[in-house]
Amino acid sequence: MPTPERPDPASLHPEIKDFLARSPDLEPLSYRDGEFLVREGAESKEIFILLTGALVVERSGVQPGSPSVVLACLDAGEELAFVGEMAYLGELRRTASVRSSGLSRVLRLEPGHVDRIIEGFPLLTRIICRQFSHRLKETLEALGRFQSRFAMTPARRMAPDGEVLFRAGDPAGDLLQLMAGSLRLEGAGAARTVTPETLPQGFLDLGPYLRGGTRAETATVDGMAFLSVLGPGDRATVVRTFPDLVLDVLDGR
Repeated sequence: MPTPERPDPASLHPEIKDFLARSPDLEPLSYRDGEFLVREGAESKEIFILLTGALVVERSGVQPGSPSVVLACLDAGEELAFVGEMAYLGELRRTASVRSSGLSRVLRLEPGHVDRIIEGFPLLTRIICRQFSHRLKETLEALGRFQSRFAMTPARRMAPDGEVLFRAGDPAGDLLQLMAGSLRLEGAGAARTVTPETLPQGFLDLGPYLRGGTRAETATVDGMAFLSVLGPGDRATVVRTFPDLVLDVLDGR
C-alpha cells in the first residue's frame, strides 16, 4: 500500500507547490519498488503525477502466462509526467498496469483535480494536453493497424455474357466474389444458376481457394456479372474477416 509522504517543498516544481497549496485535499504518496499504482482491467479514476523516481507501464502478454509487455518507462526528470490521464475523459477500465520502479513519489488525483489544473496552471495544462494528443495519436495508429488486418482491396471487374471465368480442374488461385448478376456453374453432369444471394457471401469455390485446390465446376457468365477478385495473398485476410464462414467451409458444412 502507498504511504503518505510530505516532500521537501524545495524539491517540488513551482507549479506543483502552488497546486498543492490550492489543493489541501491532496497528499503526495510514496510507492515501493514493484508496487502497483494501476492494474490492467481495473475500473478506477485516479490520475497520477510522477514527482520523483520511476514508473513502468506494461500490458499483459498475448498468450496466458506469457511475460508482460513493457510499453513505457517514465522517469521524474525536468518535465513532469502524468499517468492514467484518460480517466479524465471517462475511460474507467485500465488498458495497462503501472508499477513503481524503485521508490517513487506521486500525486494521486481525481478527474476533478484536472479541472483545477486547466483553470490555473498553464505548464501542467500544456503537459497533460500534449499527453492527450499523444494518446489520441496512439489510438488512431492502433485503429489503423487493426483495420489494415481486415482491409481487403480486391480488384473489380465487369464480365460480359458468355465469358468463362474458370473451368473445372483449374487451380483455384483467385477467389471470386459475385457482387451482382448471375453465373452458370456446370460440373459432374449437372448445371445450376447462381446469384450473390445463393452463394455464401457471394464467394465461388471458397474451400478450394483456402486449401489451394482445384475448381470443381466451370463458371460461365449468364447475362452479366460484376465481380470482386482476391488473390492468393488475401487468404489470411479472408480468414480474419469471415471466420465463421471459413470454419463452416473447412468443416464441410
